[in-house]
Amino acid sequence: MHPTIILCLNFLCSLVVSCIAFSATGAAQAPVDVDDLLATMERLAIHVPMDIAGRDPVKRHLGELSRERCDQQAIVDLGNALDKAGYRREAATAHIRFSATCGGHAPSLRTAVNILLKLSDYPSAVRIASNLIALEPFNDNGYFLRALAYDRSGSPQKAIDDYITAIELFGNKEKISSRGYYGLARSYEKLGQFCDAIMPIESWVALNPARNDTSQSRAMIADYTKKGNWAIALGKEEAFAVSRPYNNVKLPVSVNGMRGIFLLDTGATFVSLKNAFAQNAKVQIDQESAVRLHTANGIGEGKRGRAAIIELRSLQAKDVPIVVQDDTKATYGDGIDGLLGMSFLSRFKVTIDTHQVKISPRDTR
Repeated sequence: MHPTIILCLNFLCSLVVSCIAFSATGAAQAPVDVDDLLATMERLAIHVPMDIAGRDPVKRHLGELSRERCDQQAIVDLGNALDKAGYRREAATAHIRFSATCGGHAPSLRTAVNILLKLSDYPSAVRIASNLIALEPFNDNGYFLRALAYDRSGSPQKAIDDYITAIELFGNKEKISSRGYYGLARSYEKLGQFCDAIMPIESWVALNPARNDTSQSRAMIADYTKKGNWAIALGKEEAFAVSRPYNNVKLPVSVNGMRGIFLLDTGATFVSLKNAFAQNAKVQIDQESAVRLHTANGIGEGKRGRAAIIELRSLQAKDVPIVVQDDTKATYGDGIDGLLGMSFLSRFKVTIDTHQVKISPRDTR
C-alpha cells in the first residue's frame, strides 16, 4: 500500500478514536476535515506521529489554523502543545513557517530562536535571529538573541557586536537586565581581553550603583582586574566642573595625539568618535564589525576599533576600545568630537557630584 494512503488511514483512525472519546464525555468540538489538517501540517512543515497530530490539543490548534491561516493565538497554542508533547524542533519549525506564510510575525520568530537555543542548534538560531532583526531592525531583542547564539557557538567577536547593539538599542536603561552586560564581559574574557571585560560591568554598575553594585559585579571586576594589565592606566586625580544649565561635562581629550573636545558619558559603553576625527587620529577600525547606536539623529551605524592611547590631562590609558560613527549621525553638539565613555572611564575611579567630576587612577595594589 502507498505510504501516503497509510498515513491518511492512520490519521483517520486517530480522528475516529478522538471523536469516540469526546462523544463518551459529552464534549463538543468543531468538525475536523482531514484534508484541511493535513494541508495545515504541510504548510507549517510539521512532521509528528499521527497519535500526536490526531489528538487534542495539537489537533484542535491545527484545526484553528486550517480555518484561520494566520491566527496568532492559535500558533502560540500549537507551539506550546508541540513543546509539551516533546516535539520542540517541530514547534520551532511551525513558528518559523507561520511567520514566513503570514507576512512576517516577530513573536513567532522570537519564540523559535529561544527554542533553538534550548536545542543547542546555534547556527539555526543565528539564522532565525537574523530574520527577526530584518523584521525589527531597531529592536534590541533580535540582536540580543543572536548574540547569545554567537556566544554559545564560540564566535565571541560577532557576539560582541550584537551585545553592544542590543545594549545601545534598549530604550529605558533603568529597566535593562544585566544579561547583555555580563554576556559582553564574557565574550571579551574568551578573547583574553580582561581589561575590556571590566568595561561592560562598570557600565552596568554606573546605571544604578545602589542596585547594580553587587557582590557578583564586584567579584567579576576584581577577577578581571587581577588578570588584566592595569599598569597602562596612569596619571593623578583630575577634577572637572559640571557646566550649567545642562549638567554636562566637556573634557579636553587627546586620542593618539589628536586633540578634541569630548562629552563625559558614563552611560556610553564605549568612547565614541566622529569618523572625521577618528581618521585624523589614525585609530584602528575593524571594518568587519557593525554595531548600531542611539544618536541625536536616530539610530546610527558604527564600527568598533581601538585607540593606541587616550589622554585626559595627566590621565592616560592605552589600547582603548572605541566606536567610530558616521559624521552625519554622530551629532554630539557644536564643537564636540566624541563621547568619553566607559571603555576609558572604567580604567579609572570616577566620582561625580552636583558640582564636579573627579577622575583618578585605580588603586591596583
